[in-house]
Amino acid sequence: MSASVIRAQLGLLIRLMDTTTGAAVEEGNVQFFVNGERAHPAPRGGGCFVFINIERQNFRLDVRVGGFEEAGAFVRYEELDDRIPTCDIFLIPSERHAIGETVIGIFGNLPCLEALEAVDVNRPLCRISDFVEKTMKMKVIRQAGRVLDVGYMHFGLLAADGKSYEKLTVSGTDEKDQALLVKEPLKQPFTVNAPILRVVFGSVDQEGNYYLRTRDDSSNLVFLVRYVVKGEERFQQVDFHDPETWRLS
Repeated sequence: MSASVIRAQLGLLIRLMDTTTGAAVEEGNVQFFVNGERAHPAPRGGGCFVFINIERQNFRLDVRVGGFEEAGAFVRYEELDDRIPTCDIFLIPSERHAIGETVIGIFGNLPCLEALEAVDVNRPLCRISDFVEKTMKMKVIRQAGRVLDVGYMHFGLLAADGKSYEKLTVSGTDEKDQALLVKEPLKQPFTVNAPILRVVFGSVDQEGNYYLRTRDDSSNLVFLVRYVVKGEERFQQVDFHDPETWRLS
């Protein structure tokens, strides 16, 4: 009798992350929808789910998770790694978060708003010491007591004047060289010791309604907000405890 060979291909890895903390979301009450139809990827722990042996065609993925706002993304395979195609879904806690933790947020409407995110200027992950474009290694100075965890992948390098930041996508670390491995070369000059900050993602709809939330865990919640209007990148400092600063323009 000839042996049968069964091959399984990874169709998509989905990672669910709390955008306010950067931690994996392991809530059990999760529903997935592909192009509006209920779907059932297999759980793999640590906020990860996988589709196996699905056709690699682009689709709309929506996710409903208990305690978080509904979220989704367009899966475009031409933009993903061919070996391990991965879709990160950044979840925003609802105002009635299941765990009972308090969240605070900004909200409003800005016509033609296309994207919204922010960094907490008071909580750097680490600081830059050098960047070697040939190897795409960003050497860093560790923060005392902070773990260099880059599983979240999305960070911002604060400009010297503190009024803007350059987005970084990090694929891993080189512990020997104390360096982050970044996917894109820097477009702007940097200042040694400039903070590297984790990006918090907000939500924008087609009418320009927006909101962005964070955990209300400090008396000092000053964020630098990055938003895009008609393709134009803008920055604004926001104090989550001061409603006078919330309105984007």
